[in-house]
Amino acid sequence: MELYQIRYFLSVCETLNFTHAAEACNVTQPALTRAIKKLEEELGGELFRRERSRSHLTDLGKAMMPLLQQSHDAALAAKAEAENYGRGETAPLCLGISHTIPAAVIETIVGELSGAMPGLDLNLVRGTSAALAEKLEVGDLDFAITVTAGDGWERESAWTLFDEPFVLIARDAKNLASALDNLPLVRRPYCENTDDFTAYLEGRGIDCGRRHMVASDTDALSMAHAGLGAVVVPLSTVHGQDIETLPIEDGPRRQVSLVSVVGRRHSPAAAAFQRLMRSADWSAYQHSRT
Repeated sequence: MELYQIRYFLSVCETLNFTHAAEACNVTQPALTRAIKKLEEELGGELFRRERSRSHLTDLGKAMMPLLQQSHDAALAAKAEAENYGRGETAPLCLGISHTIPAAVIETIVGELSGAMPGLDLNLVRGTSAALAEKLEVGDLDFAITVTAGDGWERESAWTLFDEPFVLIARDAKNLASALDNLPLVRRPYCENTDDFTAYLEGRGIDCGRRHMVASDTDALSMAHAGLGAVVVPLSTVHGQDIETLPIEDGPRRQVSLVSVVGRRHSPAAAAFQRLMRSADWSAYQHSRT
């Protein structure tokens, strides 16, 4: 089944006249008739009942019309999309971001990119650092913004954006020890640095047995705000927000990186995004507020 056959069929559906349909399609009537006949052979039955000046759809024709119309529209949409890619009017960019990294980290850069490329088509994918690395490896992502693990595959390239501390959020607390004396720890099991922080607490004799558990940093901050627990989050989680935090002395830190694949060709949008990320000033995330 060819696209031109579907186009001829739909033209006859509209005009209910083979002569007028041929004129609309800018072909001869015999050529249109042959195309319709071939389509009928492929579909296993007549699509029209032919009369002198007017044709009518058969039951098969009525059943096929919406399906063939959908196929025709999809083909035209695909062609238009391909032409837009060719002219640079559509700029696809697929980014993966770890659950523990706020999208605000790339907000300014994506805004700049959108201004330079009005056709930007951004797809933002969330996941663990490990899951995003797998998607990156098979080509489902252009880049991943994740916590540096140091155990990537051989073609993985991690460009460190910033090295940030963790900070404490707890109502009326003066330090981590006093906070956990009075409040349970809000546990963030999805965080890549959970084991590091647990070891840090145990090494200082701090009991972290009493724990709440959440599935997102938004929920963790809400619990801390309500006074239900103490939460330890990366500085980037609260960057730019009016939230009082306390530094954690000699506490764990983490590296946030832009991860790409060595040797993989990038689209113009992806290449521009990489340049903007690498040239950005990330110093605001490096130090804890006091």
